[in-house]
Amino acid sequence: MRRAAIRQSELCAVDLLCRQGFASIFDLGRPQIDRFRLPVTVQFDSYAGFCKSTGASRASLFPHSGADGLSVRHNGIYLVLYDERVESERRRAFTLAHEIGHILLGHAGGEDAAIEEREANAFAASLLAPAAAVRYLAHREGCEVSEELLTSFFFLSREAAQNRARELAHRAKRPPAAAEITLLLQLFGRLDGGQKGTP
Repeated sequence: MRRAAIRQSELCAVDLLCRQGFASIFDLGRPQIDRFRLPVTVQFDSYAGFCKSTGASRASLFPHSGADGLSVRHNGIYLVLYDERVESERRRAFTLAHEIGHILLGHAGGEDAAIEEREANAFAASLLAPAAAVRYLAHREGCEVSEELLTSFFFLSREAAQNRARELAHRAKRPPAAAEITLLLQLFGRLDGGQKGTP
């Protein structure tokens, strides 16, 4: 997997977050992804809702029943469908973020599907727990990036938090990109380099 493509996927997510106008890190605690301002028209529905409105059966439309979600384009409008049987709201949020990633990254499926899946996962992880915000928060709180930190401040399932913590632990730290600095300023108000309790 090309690291540059993953980094571009993450920065695309950060750019989208910057356009939402969040004013606090707590805004990421429970984002309403289906209400994000997106640069394209996207409608959201559950598998059951879509089947009910179209009269189609789930089996005929979704032969790959293991998928938590999917996105399709029709007449210039994107439709993101999700499996309403997934009980975890955090997992559902990751699924919606993942599908938005496919849309905004211009994925078309086909022979690069495995690469596109990794890019969409990177987009979703960054949309729900942007690396720069996670690292800044860990520094400010005087702790390591952990599953506990991630599930406390970000809307990640335990599994996604474990994956994100592991991924960030193995990634070399780099200076934040301009969009990441903008996001940090939006979420934290100011950047002071100090730890918890430091003015």
